[in-house]
Amino acid sequence: MRSRLAPALAAGHRAAALACTLVVGLACPGAEPERGPSARAERGRIERIVVATGTIEPEVEVEVRSRVPGIVERVHVEAGDVVESDQVLVELERELLEAQVAEARAAVRAAEVERRFARIQLERARGMMERGAASQKTLDDARNRAQAADAGLARERARLSSLEVQLRYATIRSPIEGTVLDVDTEEGSAVSPVTSVTGGTLLLSLAGTASVHLSGLVDENEVAYLALGQPARVRTEAFPERVFAGRVARIAPVGERVQNVTYFEAEIAIEDPDAGLLKPRMSGDADIVAEVVEQALFVPETALRYGGDGISVHVVNGPGAEPESRPVRIGIVEGSRVQVLEGLEEGDEVALQ
Repeated sequence: MRSRLAPALAAGHRAAALACTLVVGLACPGAEPERGPSARAERGRIERIVVATGTIEPEVEVEVRSRVPGIVERVHVEAGDVVESDQVLVELERELLEAQVAEARAAVRAAEVERRFARIQLERARGMMERGAASQKTLDDARNRAQAADAGLARERARLSSLEVQLRYATIRSPIEGTVLDVDTEEGSAVSPVTSVTGGTLLLSLAGTASVHLSGLVDENEVAYLALGQPARVRTEAFPERVFAGRVARIAPVGERVQNVTYFEAEIAIEDPDAGLLKPRMSGDADIVAEVVEQALFVPETALRYGGDGISVHVVNGPGAEPESRPVRIGIVEGSRVQVLEGLEEGDEVALQ
């Protein structure tokens, strides 16, 4: 009889112990109540990050327009081409201008002949005047003719110079070293000059590749933390594993309203040696390091409990200790970590939600 009851009693004790481990809050002899996850308040470096979301933009962007009217004869570049300074981009028809230049050169030569003849006549009139063979009026007429010849030659030379400049302008060259963003014209198109009322025909757009920046928007709630010169880490969708070093170069003094939210534009100069990898109009974000605390006391954000009176945490120091609700004052929030300014000590253990 004893031998049959012993296994049954042992099985009953094991079942009771298992029940104690499964039922939360059950008062089982010799068992400690289970508690949820917790974490200790620790010290370490924490950063206040302000995010600016926008696009990569060139420091220099140029719209190329013609200085003279004409018809596009040839376009030498396409969007995406890298060009050198003074490289030929577009050529206009030159025949009419070349004919006008040839005509102006002939007019200059005729004016030079006229001036030489007028000078000879002036010298002759002076000689005759000295010998008493000519009147003062004859000398005055010769002098006026020589002066008119000088003015005529200067006028024809100026006209020739103007036409030669226009002829050079018929070959449109790149004002900068950069990348062609858009080509807005094609062969055979009529072109109006920049001096026209409309401001001239847009031929193409160039972006300087010497330096680029990220132009991003910052929420109005965070713009107060920004300052010129703050370091930034720029990331782009094109290079998700690459971080480009930058620095805050400009903060717009006036915000702009987007869908009932006010944003401020911030310009992040990219100072990374590999900035040449970035192309204009790439999407990107800048993590601006607005503040750094080297020995900050922090806890996981899931430890915070928000109530009507403020923010608190549940401290669970010691095994079996009752959770103690403590109000805290927080500072920097970095990802899943929160700086605690008041209410906790290093090593305090807090319950997580």
